[in-house]
Amino acid sequence: MSAANNFRRTLPALFLLCFLSLFSGVYTDELQILLKLKSTLLQNSDTHVFNSWEPTRPFCEFDGITCNSDGSVTVIELSHKNLSGFLPLDSICQLQSLEKLSLGFNTLHGTIMEDLRNCTKLKYLDLGNNIFNGPVPDMTSLGDLQYLSLNNSGFSGIFPWKSIVNMTGLIRLSLGDNPFEPVPFPQEVVKLKKLNWLYLSNCRMEGTIPAEIGDLTELINFEISDNNMSGEIPKEIGKLKKLWQFELYNNSFTGKLPFGLRNLTNLEYFDASMNNIEGDLSEVRFLTNLVSLQLFSNNLSGQIPAELGEFKQLVNLSLYANNLTGPLPQNIGSWAEFNFIDVSENFLTGPIPPNMCKRGR
Repeated sequence: MSAANNFRRTLPALFLLCFLSLFSGVYTDELQILLKLKSTLLQNSDTHVFNSWEPTRPFCEFDGITCNSDGSVTVIELSHKNLSGFLPLDSICQLQSLEKLSLGFNTLHGTIMEDLRNCTKLKYLDLGNNIFNGPVPDMTSLGDLQYLSLNNSGFSGIFPWKSIVNMTGLIRLSLGDNPFEPVPFPQEVVKLKKLNWLYLSNCRMEGTIPAEIGDLTELINFEISDNNMSGEIPKEIGKLKKLWQFELYNNSFTGKLPFGLRNLTNLEYFDASMNNIEGDLSEVRFLTNLVSLQLFSNNLSGQIPAELGEFKQLVNLSLYANNLTGPLPQNIGSWAEFNFIDVSENFLTGPIPPNMCKRGR
């Protein structure tokens, strides 16, 4: 047999050997990364989630770990696991196939390392509800993100807003309850046309809501409460016809409830209390699916629309501390199991509706 034939016969075996060596190397690397994560977090955590993380067991069977068909880690799901300690992103982001990193609702601390930029395959990142400190690092390389939740985690400094420009597929953005440096409402946000969830409450945002907010027509939730926002609520809000919850309480908004608010017929939770909004409630007449309406501590005037008495889902109503006049709608509070109604500190007249809260708890 010629040397050439021998070589051709051994070539497939060589390829197989190389493949197995490569696979073994990747497997060993990913196992070591996960064991390092376990070792780092176990130092300060009172948790049982790592009981299954043993080197003799396939890591794809570890609690909280999901792998793809190639046996590479794609998901780390360790939220609500009573984890504490420093997050070793330098090793975590070496997992080349990692698409989901979910570590919310723990007590992880320290700063978020620049190594986060190496998690380039991430589609889902949840580090919310922890006790980190320092700034959020640049995330420009995380262009595949669809879900980004960093809320209520102690982050400070200037958020890297330019990082999100490349995240054109972002569906959920939750950054509220962090003491960031004050900035106007970022124009980068209104370019994220696929957003359906936007939570920016209590993050020291200031200025006005840009008219371009009307371009985010997929939004079902928009929360921007407890900030330093001012100016009028833009009429373009009326384009957000899928809105289910709209909260902007405790700011300094002025002007009237915008014409077009009536278009938000899917709205169930509306809270614009503790602002300086004036005018009447005529736009609210059309929001027949409201479950909760909170407009207290404003400068609203005129009568409470009779249509509110026919809102069959309404269970929470707070209109106190305004300048409202006239009677209460006779059917108000008679349809649903009312939790509370407060219309005090106004100039209302007439009798208390006879069936108000008759189904109340």
